[in-house]
Amino acid sequence: MQSANLAPPSPQPGALIAHGLNLSFGGIEVLKGVDLDLRPGLVTGLIGPNGAGKTSLFNCLTGLYRPTAGRIALGDTGLDALSPARRAGLGMVRSFQHMALSPDLTLLENVMTGLTLSRRSGWASAFLPLPGGRAETQDAQRRAMAALDELGIAAAAHLAPPELPPGTQRLGEIARALVAHPRVLLLDEPAAGLNAVETRDLTRALRRVMHPGLIMVVVEHDMDLIMQLCDRIYVLNFGKVIACGSPAAVQADPEVLRVYLGADDE
Repeated sequence: MQSANLAPPSPQPGALIAHGLNLSFGGIEVLKGVDLDLRPGLVTGLIGPNGAGKTSLFNCLTGLYRPTAGRIALGDTGLDALSPARRAGLGMVRSFQHMALSPDLTLLENVMTGLTLSRRSGWASAFLPLPGGRAETQDAQRRAMAALDELGIAAAAHLAPPELPPGTQRLGEIARALVAHPRVLLLDEPAAGLNAVETRDLTRALRRVMHPGLIMVVVEHDMDLIMQLCDRIYVLNFGKVIACGSPAAVQADPEVLRVYLGADDE
């Protein structure tokens, strides 16, 4: 069985790489020498106790935080000096823990906003009859509907988010993230607020949209989702990676059992 304490594999072209990331706030170390190798075609889980540094690590990857040391690169492109908007332009997309769909737009219109960076005629032309924007708007509608259909929620396209159950809203957020065909999809607790049935539907949907060119990274406390969805898992504790490996290897790792899953020291 693969050891959960093996060093990360050597980088591949197109991978999202973090090396030696440190992050401190007011003298408090939040991340300590974190190395990640996030591969296209794999779903990578990031788990750990509350306060382990998972969201801070996401914030470093997307540019919201500037690490105090270390490097981040996407393929051959160094990201350290790039703003969040520039990173998004390279195909890095993130979802957040809390639902963030506009209640005043239909689900389809919400998903169309995910194409903002790629629209030549501007976001407003998606909803206003501006010259030159009609063909682009029709293309955006087609792509948004295709994303909803891929996630199995096309029937809800013309409903507003308040009319939809939490599971459908969450899938709508993921459709908005996927509609522009990102290279990297970072999901921060996608199962938060969902019941068991909705979580199973979410797991199946994420597996269905995975493809060889996509890097998918999931922060999640729902261990069933992590173990069923992920190909590889990193475990953080107090800002350090204490294990990485397959789901089976991580589940069996003594250090993970001790600090994360609550096993006795005996």
